[in-house]
Amino acid sequence: MKWIVIASVLLLAACNPAERMSYQVKGVGTGYDTIKEDKIPGGFRAQGVYDPKDPKVSADEVKWRTLYNGLQSAQNAGYDLAVFAGPASSTLTITRSSRSYSFVEGQYPGFVYIVRGYKSDGEHPASARPIAALMDEANRRAFAAKKP
Repeated sequence: MKWIVIASVLLLAACNPAERMSYQVKGVGTGYDTIKEDKIPGGFRAQGVYDPKDPKVSADEVKWRTLYNGLQSAQNAGYDLAVFAGPASSTLTITRSSRSYSFVEGQYPGFVYIVRGYKSDGEHPASARPIAALMDEANRRAFAAKKP
């Protein structure tokens, strides 16, 4: 059993972000990923997708969890203030290919945010807010949107 778990972890680690998200959404109904934006100093792109056929999944909860994840990444990188843009709609499309054809296996709707972190002792826009407060608000809204 231990080897199966280790092999699963290694398989997921070797996958690209879209593949990881597709495995997550198929398994639990939601998938999340946050990456550092190289072209935006202090920037992160947070994406969340969900299976609309899963009765336990709330689109609003996914929206707020996605923002929370982006803010958490900025905080973990050492920032204490942030601004964000979004949510923008997104779709994760999963395709399978063989030698002669390819087909769409699934499409999952979702949300994307761009979060930009700042340090309070450095230059920052007046609209930058404390990350801790933004995370609390996103978490509160995610719990309020959770399906019973």
